[in-house]
Amino acid sequence: MCSLSKEEKNILKKEWKAEQERKYVLPQESVQELFEYLEEQLDKSGCDHTLRHTKQWLIDNISEKMHTDIIEEIADMGGYCDCEVLLNCYEDYDIC
Repeated sequence: MCSLSKEEKNILKKEWKAEQERKYVLPQESVQELFEYLEEQLDKSGCDHTLRHTKQWLIDNISEKMHTDIIEEIADMGGYCDCEVLLNCYEDYDIC
């Protein structure tokens, strides 16, 4: 087992706290709505390996000035297509 120095532990603790306090661009209630929409759309037509449905939901529900920041946020979590938004962003957005 690897031992961490006190300094390394403090760095990890600070990183963990920062992640816990992270504020997301997309509000929690909107995340849930997006995921429900994506589930419905992907059940109907499957994933075409784009963010087609995610972008459509943003157009329909979120101010245009926030779209780029939200797409970047989703990409940072590994959401590069609609199905990956569901699979990879779920835990980061802490959906219960």
